[in-house]
Amino acid sequence: MQIKVENISKEFDKKLPTYIKVLKDVSVEFNEGEAISIIGHTGSGKTTFIEHLNALLLPDTGKITFTNVSIPHKKWYESAKKIEIVETDIEIVNTKRKIKNIKSVRSEVGVVFQFAEYQLFEATIEKDIIFGPVSMGTPVKKAKELAEKYIEMVGLPKSYLGRSPFNLSGGQKRRVALAGILAMEPKFLILDEPTAGLDPVGVEQMLQLFYDLHKKNNITIIIVTHDLDNALRWTNRCLMFKDGKIVKDDDTYNVLNDTQLLIDNDLKPTQLLTFANRLRERGVPIGKVTNLEQLSESIQEYLRNK
Repeated sequence: MQIKVENISKEFDKKLPTYIKVLKDVSVEFNEGEAISIIGHTGSGKTTFIEHLNALLLPDTGKITFTNVSIPHKKWYESAKKIEIVETDIEIVNTKRKIKNIKSVRSEVGVVFQFAEYQLFEATIEKDIIFGPVSMGTPVKKAKELAEKYIEMVGLPKSYLGRSPFNLSGGQKRRVALAGILAMEPKFLILDEPTAGLDPVGVEQMLQLFYDLHKKNNITIIIVTHDLDNALRWTNRCLMFKDGKIVKDDDTYNVLNDTQLLIDNDLKPTQLLTFANRLRERGVPIGKVTNLEQLSESIQEYLRNK
């Protein structure tokens, strides 16, 4: 599957003094198996952009094409009704008509919003997790099997399924909300500030979980974040937004190691690369580093060879 965004724009409050053009002629492509971060100053259009990626919002102009989307297709063989899965392309444009097969897009492209724990509403954790899959047409029995699978995948025991989600900690609630998205088995997982409000241990655990899902299941993860050090560590492609436009789309290291680019776009350079560059200025041969462990190894190797 691929998501192809072509020249989309979005405006709000067109007839009011508060009129603002949030997205301006944005074009980009996303492929399966990528780990992508989206960065940019507050108000740059990041969240509005990701809300287009599973048709929560429709663009005013331009289009978004989802290629090779899996669609349940009913077939009749003699007296037995059978369902086949076929793949087709779905195009999203500005329209007042109902978009055909939109449920299939939303099952393939899962979105976890900031403070996702506030999305929980059912009496039990199991009911919350199966709500999405059942709404998309998954039989209840199969959805319950998925609930058992993904509650454990997000680090909670199956015994929690009968509990109320409102008796959990904030971090546990966020894991339940994530399990509900994963139970739809999306090929793309879009995360809007997924670690907001978590302590350092919770941040590490949550990002490791996303990375494992990406590596083991070949899920494309797209993370909107203000934490550039985490973007550097966990993603290998970075989109930078400013004033509703993508001003940079490159390898994450290349983007975040460009101090002047960050400053010009009202972003603070990462602590890791700032420190690494200061060492280089003092003659320490530090190579490409994206996390603290790599930096530590480079320093130790320099000291051993000194």
